[in-house]
Amino acid sequence: MAESLPDFARLAAGAVSRRRVMEETHRFISVPSPTGEEAAFAAVFAETLSGLGLETSLDEEFAGSPSVIGRLKGTGGGPTLQLDGHTDTVPVPHDPPSVDFERDVVRGRGAADMKGGLAAICEAIRALEDAGVRPRGDLLVTAHGLHEAPLGDQRTIRSLLRRGVAGDAAVIAELGHDDIATASRGMSIYTIEVRRNGGSMHEVELKNRAANPINAVRLLLDALAARAEELAAQPAEASGPETLFVGEVRAGDFYNRVPTDAVIVGTRRYRAPMTREDVVEELEGLCAEVASKTGLTVGVELQEVGPAYALAHSEPVIAAVQASYHDVVGSELPLAAARAVGNAADFASYGVPAVYHGVNQETAHSDDEHVSGADLERAARVLAGSVVHFCGAEFDEGKR
Repeated sequence: MAESLPDFARLAAGAVSRRRVMEETHRFISVPSPTGEEAAFAAVFAETLSGLGLETSLDEEFAGSPSVIGRLKGTGGGPTLQLDGHTDTVPVPHDPPSVDFERDVVRGRGAADMKGGLAAICEAIRALEDAGVRPRGDLLVTAHGLHEAPLGDQRTIRSLLRRGVAGDAAVIAELGHDDIATASRGMSIYTIEVRRNGGSMHEVELKNRAANPINAVRLLLDALAARAEELAAQPAEASGPETLFVGEVRAGDFYNRVPTDAVIVGTRRYRAPMTREDVVEELEGLCAEVASKTGLTVGVELQEVGPAYALAHSEPVIAAVQASYHDVVGSELPLAAARAVGNAADFASYGVPAVYHGVNQETAHSDDEHVSGADLERAARVLAGSVVHFCGAEFDEGKR
């Protein structure tokens, strides 16, 4: 009797080894890769893919942050699925990596975000091979650095996509674990700088109190807070509320010296159809009002972390991941919006439908970043089945 796609998917998922994917995650996080310094880990990941039988190369367009490209040729007749992830971690110290099989946990920087997801990709490919299941369509694996803001600006993955290194659809192995993220808010980091003419001076020499940059900061903070309240009052949507957040305020160097400048840094998260240009216009308007009241120079610069994104629910990649999740977990996988910003919007900009599904990232960026073996196993099994459901599959006749 001929096997069906669910049969192939369950065979592949059943070949996943929890211990193996835990060991691989620990091996991956043992190679530090803070943003901008991903070369050593990229080499390890490329070697791992090569050992799994993928035709692998390093794209070294960006010094210190090479991208890994791996291709597994299918038997023919199916679409190409891209499994994607980023190789960098936030540049924040963490206790040394550890793996505890008895407690079922892997700890260390990058365990959740997102070397656990990359290890799950590798284990999914290994499981397909061990089960003798060959995808009909090709499998493309990409891993790239320069992701984590503010140093990361997504130039690596955008360059790959611009040059056609892309599948017919993509699964990004992060952000979703008990849902499938098909939308997200856009996010920009804004930096507002206030400047006055002249050098620092004693406070008693200041003729116009309004011309103190700290006064402008007060006005700006009031304006930003008022706008944030307006956004919070908007009707709720699936992608989450729009927000305007202040994270840094810097001004002055001595208690009785008038500063020459001041800086406010924060984030603006926005929903489609709003764009980066709309955010610039919004913040420039606030700055212009404060400049007119104080006579100071007030300007804003914006770093786009990622645009707003939403994927049509009819895309086949969604059905493929949902079918695999049901095979593995036995329950439905709901659609959701990602709370954080990832690379799906970049894929969508180049016509590649992309979804998020990987390991639980609740501890990402924390001082106790960790992931469970059970979650790594589940992610690898779902990814393996997703390949089958999207690409099609058949038996490797040599392993019957």
